[in-house]
Amino acid sequence: MDKKEILRKNKEQNRSSLDERERRVYNFSFGLGAVVVGALCLVFSVYRAVNHEPFFEFAAMITAYLCTTLLYQFKNLRKMRYLLAGIVTGAAALGCSVMFFAV
Repeated sequence: MDKKEILRKNKEQNRSSLDERERRVYNFSFGLGAVVVGALCLVFSVYRAVNHEPFFEFAAMITAYLCTTLLYQFKNLRKMRYLLAGIVTGAAALGCSVMFFAV
């Protein structure tokens, strides 16, 4: 293959994929969304706690999110602290879910 043919095939392959900047924006947007969801869950949890109501569903959502992200980080980075934190937050998510349905 000549140079032009290689460039043409590369452009065709990369048309549907994101470039580096787009990937960074895409990933940051999910992180920002997670912060907003976490803040809302915290506000709703505090409100319900002040009113002496159970708030296990909010804690279950946050800990499940943390468990997922930590285990994904462990899968890709192979650092033991991510595995341990993922297991702990997973157990917390399971416990909060059980308490939600039990109360």
